[in-house]
Amino acid sequence: MSDDRERTPETDAFALLGHEIRLDVLRAFFERYEPIDPDSRDEVRADRTLSYAELMSATGVEDSGKFNYHLEKLRGAYVEKVDGGYVPTASAIGLYEAVLANRPTESIAVDVEIDERCPYCETDLGWRYEQEYLTVECPACDEFWGLTYRFPKNGVAVRAGTDCFGALYDRMMYHVGLAATGQCPSCAGVVRSTIPRERLDGESTPTVELTCETCSWLATVDVVSALQFDPLVTNALLEIGVPIERSTGMRETEDVLPTVIGRPDSDDSSRVTIVVSCHDSTAEIVVDDEFDVHDVSVSERARQA
Repeated sequence: MSDDRERTPETDAFALLGHEIRLDVLRAFFERYEPIDPDSRDEVRADRTLSYAELMSATGVEDSGKFNYHLEKLRGAYVEKVDGGYVPTASAIGLYEAVLANRPTESIAVDVEIDERCPYCETDLGWRYEQEYLTVECPACDEFWGLTYRFPKNGVAVRAGTDCFGALYDRMMYHVGLAATGQCPSCAGVVRSTIPRERLDGESTPTVELTCETCSWLATVDVVSALQFDPLVTNALLEIGVPIERSTGMRETEDVLPTVIGRPDSDDSSRVTIVVSCHDSTAEIVVDDEFDVHDVSVSERARQA
């Protein structure tokens, strides 16, 4: 009976791993793998290179024809032939690191408290860990934005609960900063940035939706969190008194979110103006549909009032 299901790159990638011999080939690489930065140095390549005979021996297969068939299936996607033998590709290494990071067969205890308080109501923040997503939220008010983001099990396992909030926030902000440049932090694909027009009513806090056009990575964050990595915006935020220099995760931006508003540009429909107020000062940031910053200004009059 034929299989009429549509073949996709994802199904093909998983299908390549659907045999014990192919898994044994990859295990042979992983058993001697060390997490060193890949480069072209001869000693690095030599350390990661296994000969045909070494790989065949690792699988226990004595039929060279059978072994060669399965090795060829892996070539290109997970294994590359080089002088002296074979090396794992970045895809194979990424697969190995993902397994180590997520450890799907292990359970993670989540009965610890986060030693952080809501910046608005001072209530102890709560958290939950579900489907490898870590959520931090305020159980008492709706002012704190909170956050939900993928956090590998290893990150939870090696930290106490009091350390998880900062690690989660910094991890998400690091990825958001990269995504804001147009590059997906997961697959290096192209990220599309969209500012929902319904939140540009002069009252709502503007957000930006960051979506990869290739894989499933996406994030929705307040617009300041995504813009703060632009040097012009960073300088303007510092000038009006947002103390972002005190935190690598720039968590201080939470304090100004209730004052942030947005409006469509009256002269150019492809641009919007984001207004950030802090300590009686105002920064106006003009961005376009591609999320490029076109102009940043600080209100002198507001600062002197």
